[in-house]
Amino acid sequence: MDILNVNDHFQENLSSKYKEQLEELLEEFNRGHYPNVLSKSADLRGEHDLDQQLSDKLKMVEAICHTEIGEVRSSVDIISELYYHADLDWMLLGELAFMCDFKLARRILSAAVRKMEDNQEDDRIKLARGYLVLAESEENMEKYVRAIKYFKKGLGYFQEDETPDQHMILYIHFKIGMMYSMKNEADESLHYLMKVIDKAGESNRDLKINSLVSIAKTYGSRNDNEQAYPYLKEALEAFEGSSLENGFTHAEALTEMAFYYFDQSKLTEAVPYYADAIAIYKRLRQTPHRKLGMIYMQYAYCLEHMKANSIPKAGKYYEHAISQLELTNDRELLENALADVIAFYDNTGNEKKKHEYENRFVKMTNA
Repeated sequence: MDILNVNDHFQENLSSKYKEQLEELLEEFNRGHYPNVLSKSADLRGEHDLDQQLSDKLKMVEAICHTEIGEVRSSVDIISELYYHADLDWMLLGELAFMCDFKLARRILSAAVRKMEDNQEDDRIKLARGYLVLAESEENMEKYVRAIKYFKKGLGYFQEDETPDQHMILYIHFKIGMMYSMKNEADESLHYLMKVIDKAGESNRDLKINSLVSIAKTYGSRNDNEQAYPYLKEALEAFEGSSLENGFTHAEALTEMAFYYFDQSKLTEAVPYYADAIAIYKRLRQTPHRKLGMIYMQYAYCLEHMKANSIPKAGKYYEHAISQLELTNDRELLENALADVIAFYDNTGNEKKKHEYENRFVKMTNA
């Protein structure tokens, strides 16, 4: 049962004498009027003859509302109380905790899957889902070893099902591959990501694209750009018309391809990939300053040094790079970038700009 589909949780209560109040509360919830829901729920729980089960369900809804309006502490307190004192499904509470506190989610879901294992839960998909949410809790806390363990547990149950959910199986392979990547275990990562590519068809296009890009980045991190190239090429051809087109993964693939050419000093070939990547990053607006600053620096270098160079445009992007890098805490990186920009304006004879960036360099070093 979907934790956010609160209508389902109250179906058996809609025939009670509180039917009208519950319907009003559910309508407010579905409209996203969370403060109103909190008020109505508190009033309803104040009824002297309200049964405990309905009261606990209302508290669960209140926890969701508190999370939705950013009152995480209140939500955590309610979920903890329900976990220790209410007769509610721990899976539901664990999924609810996942929305606001990963440590609490881990505690509840660990107990939930252990209880289901001990009771030999018939619904193996429910058990698998428990392991998946538990794995994602660990992932969000950067506990990748445990995340891998739980993803593999969930994968096993999905594979044992009479009608295996192929999308979910591929998704878990992708997640395991990414967890190994985070642990810098490239061979294991590639093993799982390759399985996604081998088995994903058109119905799992996004998973395949994500896997192609991740494989390329893995090879790139090993300085094996020639191995990365065919995966980047296939990924970039597949983005068109997909839900990932013009998104973060698309920008990353373009950046990786740009660097493939940059690293070989094929600057003219690198330029269009940098330009397309930058256009996407600008639209996304959540790109880390360090990342965007470095991309601007590489793009500017290409514009400066390629055969048909564009000095004014190079200067513009060098300056964009400095603006981004000044927003980071990486002093050494900024120093090196400023030195490059000063050298650029020295080489191009722009004394005014050279002095401007020299002054910024001095100001930074004296700060």
